[in-house]
Amino acid sequence: MQKEYGFELYSIAVDLEFGCPNRDSDGQGGCTFCPSDGARAVQIKDAKSLEEQIQKGIAFAKKRYKAKHFMLYIQAYSGTFATLRQQKEAYEKLLNLYDFKAIAIGTRPDCLGDETLAYLHDLNQKISLHVELGVQTLNDKTLSHINRGHDAKASVDAIKKLKAYGLKVFAHIIVGLPHENRADWSHTVQTLIALKVSGIKFHNLHIIKNTALHVAFQKEPWKIFDAYEYAEELIHLLRMLPCDMVVQRLSSDTPKNDLIAPIWHMQKGQFANYIHQTMHYRFGKSSVDERFWSEEYGEYYYPKSGAIKQARELFIAHSQLEKRLTCKDVYLLDIGFGFGVNSLEALKITSKNTLHVSALDQDARIAKNLPKSIDFIVGDIRYTLKKLDKKYDVIFLDPFCEDKNASMLSVEVFMMLKKLLKKDGVMITSTKEESVRVGCSHAGFKSVVVSHGDIKGLVVTHADEPLNGEPYHDPHLVWSDKMIAAYRNQLKKGS
Repeated sequence: MQKEYGFELYSIAVDLEFGCPNRDSDGQGGCTFCPSDGARAVQIKDAKSLEEQIQKGIAFAKKRYKAKHFMLYIQAYSGTFATLRQQKEAYEKLLNLYDFKAIAIGTRPDCLGDETLAYLHDLNQKISLHVELGVQTLNDKTLSHINRGHDAKASVDAIKKLKAYGLKVFAHIIVGLPHENRADWSHTVQTLIALKVSGIKFHNLHIIKNTALHVAFQKEPWKIFDAYEYAEELIHLLRMLPCDMVVQRLSSDTPKNDLIAPIWHMQKGQFANYIHQTMHYRFGKSSVDERFWSEEYGEYYYPKSGAIKQARELFIAHSQLEKRLTCKDVYLLDIGFGFGVNSLEALKITSKNTLHVSALDQDARIAKNLPKSIDFIVGDIRYTLKKLDKKYDVIFLDPFCEDKNASMLSVEVFMMLKKLLKKDGVMITSTKEESVRVGCSHAGFKSVVVSHGDIKGLVVTHADEPLNGEPYHDPHLVWSDKMIAAYRNQLKKGS
């Protein structure tokens, strides 16, 4: 928006109450996922007139976003499901109510007759016009299953016609529709890329109260993505897009009172930050130099004594790894893998038995050219820990910077680790902070502080009696490091 208009534009959503060709005259029917109000924007739910919708929408955007410039957005139902005369009268009336810099019209592939297309072409000469097209999926079986009322060819033909009239097309798609998988939404995105749409709006499937989808979900629930799972699918799709294709939306919005599933505890802005951070860690340029200094954290990854010394004298020695390997195969879980020094040094131990290493880290950039003996899993550990289906003899936990990696050190994470650590197992941490000791204790561990010069840590084993104090908390396993640290400080001040 800044590039095209010189400033940001904020959408002011309007419901013209044109209805939908996929609904009966009494409003019944429609797509299985769509609520009875056609997904009317929450900020105009109770507005009685078009003028009031505009006033409420602008007031909301000014208060929440400090917005100064606006785009009119014909959002609910189908913005072109009306006679040409009705369309002209409605659009012109709205555009005279405020100095809008652009107009976006939400509609369906089966609501774009030749007269409408010609009119939109003419209107586009007067004001910048975007057509937001509800594609949802290009799988015909799914379209029939969700009662969409048209097939995939209708979407493809509509996009071609809109482009022939010189109109910008922004396609809406839903990720997670029943009976679909990654291959299905990848096919939809690849086709839209081939058709050269101007942009895409991604929506994760929401089950909304009192919809047909809600009824079906009650009878036979299917997999609904949590924030981490949806992020994996979204990142896969985002990486397909050409660099000049606009991404208008990353996730869905539904008022809490109307939402059945999924119930996320990650806010919309936090989710966007998580996507950005995750893609940066996996595909961006590393900010770590040859001294193992991280510009992002403003910290060294290892103590001054060195990474190898820390690996040998803290992690390997205090886990008694060599002794364990003389008896049997050992399963090691390395969390906060980083450059892999701890595991790589451990793999140097000569033994008739085998060391099996599972490594977790969100930063894929610093784990290159690893030996095949290391099972490396990339992602936020709060997500990847849930994927593990075995128990471990030894756990290495290396956050290297406690307050900036608080998400690795919450009570809730330690509870997950307690389930993964064998009864005679041991966990070694590279931190001895009180918050970590208390967190381990509350999760059912006991810990002993060990120190070798500037190399310090904990030896953690199973126990029962918790220590007094305030650990880190992450109740839904989605909070940012900053939120977790701030919440602990808040609890400490309160006590």
